[in-house]
Amino acid sequence: MFHQVDLRQLAEMQGPERAFVSLYLSGPEAARSLGARVAKARALLAGEPAELEHFEENWRRIEAWLAEHSFESESLCVFSCWALDYLKYCPLSAKVPDLLWVDSSPYIRPLAELQDEYETFVVVAADNRDTRIFVVTAGSAEDPEARIKGDVKNNVKKGGWSQKRYERRRGNELLHYAKEVADVLAGLEGEHKFRRLVLLGSQEATGEIKAALPAPLAEKVAAEGNVDLSAGDSQLFDRAFDLFFAEERASEERLWDRIQGEYLRGGLAVAGPEDVLEAVQQGRVESMIVTRDAKIAGTRCRDCEALVAGAPEKCPACGGESVYKVDLINELVELLALTSAEAEFADPMPGLDEVGHVAALLRY
Repeated sequence: MFHQVDLRQLAEMQGPERAFVSLYLSGPEAARSLGARVAKARALLAGEPAELEHFEENWRRIEAWLAEHSFESESLCVFSCWALDYLKYCPLSAKVPDLLWVDSSPYIRPLAELQDEYETFVVVAADNRDTRIFVVTAGSAEDPEARIKGDVKNNVKKGGWSQKRYERRRGNELLHYAKEVADVLAGLEGEHKFRRLVLLGSQEATGEIKAALPAPLAEKVAAEGNVDLSAGDSQLFDRAFDLFFAEERASEERLWDRIQGEYLRGGLAVAGPEDVLEAVQQGRVESMIVTRDAKIAGTRCRDCEALVAGAPEKCPACGGESVYKVDLINELVELLALTSAEAEFADPMPGLDEVGHVAALLRY
């Protein structure tokens, strides 16, 4: 699935000129209605015989693959480069728009958006009876990854010394139970590399678990919610996803606030397509934020392979006229993958759209 795709590996792949075809299909019906898009691609490449040949060979390979494989996922992407004898496919568990893209490298922007939006996170569903731990990957979770029995008795009113002894014993049971859950979470952290943790269930149990977490794990607690676990897993996960996506939006706003603060005092931030591209090419970007549906033009030169923002008719680097348009955001995402930097896709934000839909926090 898309969370397992190595974007860096795809970003490292480059073909001669526009030798790659990237195909995204929203479902089986889309695969049956590709004729018109393929015909338009052929027409647009008619003036570039070499690129048209690459396209025809790529399309032949993709058609053969589609004919031999059944469509069993929500969506699908296929990358083909005849020149490199390369074909890769990826079933997608989330819906993507239909897209046929011809370029010098795989078109990875949709995959980057999916990986950003559906990060792996962990849900802890806990009360005094037991705790279930779910790892949510690619937007879905099935059976619990772990289950820890608690069987901690509820509070009762007895009075006197008996009451105090009961509360001490009960407190020790809660502490032991919470530490056992924390140990399991620490083990899962190394295995699944999750960045967020959502605690749901009874306030007493989740509070004890949070207090027992080591500092690195406690920092990953993104949200907590008092949820009646007897209501069923459907309600549990509805609440978990609501909290997760609310935190995702909040983290995007925090990143944008930080970038604005740095930029306004002349610090480690850049804004606008030209400045962000320059910083990304220099490997200086730590995190980039871009408006989710933004369309930003870029241009690549066939002669010297220079990449620039905008849509000039000639290459600013060598003066050549053999240029073609690219999706600048896709190019930025590729360069970020090569330098282990992050790309955040955000809903429209005041200020971000006004500076050209893209900005970045810098490493130096």
